[in-house]
Amino acid sequence: MPTQDPLTMRQVRTIREDGEAEFVTRGEVIQPGRHSFTSQEELNAYLVEALGGKAERGGIGGYLSRKGKYVRRSADGAQAVTFGDPVLDAISSAAGTLVIGSQTIDLLAGRPSVNPLRRAGGAGDGVVVYDAPALKMTGIVSDAERWATDDGSYVEYRIRNGRLGFHAWKENYTIAGYGYWSMGVEISVWDTATNFEAARITSVDYMSVDAPCEMFRGGVAADYNDNYVDRMDWGIHAQQPERVAGVCQAQWHHRQFADLVTAGDGCLRYKSDTWPTVFPTDWTAIITAINLNGSWTDGSNRSAAISVTRRSFSIDMSAFGRPTANGTVVGYTSITATFPDDRTYTGQLTQPKTITWSNGSTWTKIVNTVFDLNGSWSDGSPWIAVIYEGPTSLTVDMSDFDRPTAHGSIIDSSTITVTFPDAQTYTGTLQGPKTIRWSNGSTWTKKA
Repeated sequence: MPTQDPLTMRQVRTIREDGEAEFVTRGEVIQPGRHSFTSQEELNAYLVEALGGKAERGGIGGYLSRKGKYVRRSADGAQAVTFGDPVLDAISSAAGTLVIGSQTIDLLAGRPSVNPLRRAGGAGDGVVVYDAPALKMTGIVSDAERWATDDGSYVEYRIRNGRLGFHAWKENYTIAGYGYWSMGVEISVWDTATNFEAARITSVDYMSVDAPCEMFRGGVAADYNDNYVDRMDWGIHAQQPERVAGVCQAQWHHRQFADLVTAGDGCLRYKSDTWPTVFPTDWTAIITAINLNGSWTDGSNRSAAISVTRRSFSIDMSAFGRPTANGTVVGYTSITATFPDDRTYTGQLTQPKTITWSNGSTWTKIVNTVFDLNGSWSDGSPWIAVIYEGPTSLTVDMSDFDRPTAHGSIIDSSTITVTFPDAQTYTGTLQGPKTIRWSNGSTWTKKA
């Protein structure tokens, strides 16, 4: 959730051991910080301290990654110029100006017009805006329309109103003697509440220094359950690499998408370089003998609630007055869980609904209906709804349909009611083996 009070760029920034600055700005409001410097040297020192910059190639530069979108507002709450570029947003006033000595530089005036496809780097609710002629539909991939530009800089996947974009950019401009450039690769989602479940960028800059088109700098940026991630290189009065290229991989709507995107000039070696060809293994959930999601009892009148995300899970132990435990799915019948106030235990899953822990204790799943409602459900379309069952309540994740989350109740072992905010309340009758028949005539079937 966004923080109520505006944050500074420093508060959302971490300098990693490899020197890369990482910004985590998931919907945050950022306040303008320092924007006035007595000299270029003082500005450079600030960039080193605030952004992990360093002297290189005739000026100062660095590289960074960002997770999530943000907007800038002044201390009084007034809207401020948001470049969506952490470097420019860290050194500009609310009006988008930078002062060096006696010179005031309007950074907005210097933004390049040669690349109108580049958005404000995921700022706020900004999106990549492409005119229809710039994009061509290339086919259907995993139930999504695939659109792309001829120059290889942008690929877009469309599911209903939602968009998943892979984009490479290269920008540079000089205004009043102030030269700035940035280049990188970004993954973004917009026009939908369905975020990507996972995303990863593997990118490389190419620059001719000691030899033509050397791999100058490369790295990886990854993010989960979000709508924006990027990885970029930047410089002030520094030599700019000729090209950036990168493989974008994303899991969205429970489907996996990947493309190589690039921006820049020359340096065509990226076409023959080695790039990732498989998705991270931990993006794909391991099917278990029992659906772990739901409430579990140790035989007492208390219960623990397990929530699974891909190959990891958390255990809400609050009913026992204990801290949340975290675990990993090892295989079809095996899990491990670490309890902060105790130790790590291995759990063996036995059908129909038992976990036997390595300390000898046994948990049994609490199922208050004729069959376990936890899991994925299909209405016959390519999309799925995910039901989470509590002791008496239900939550239905409808994001795959671009619909809001629904909530319901368990009436008895074979009857439920669910209120869909964008529709109405329906009664569901549970029929074996694993079917819900709704009062509007539709039917859902549980997926394996």
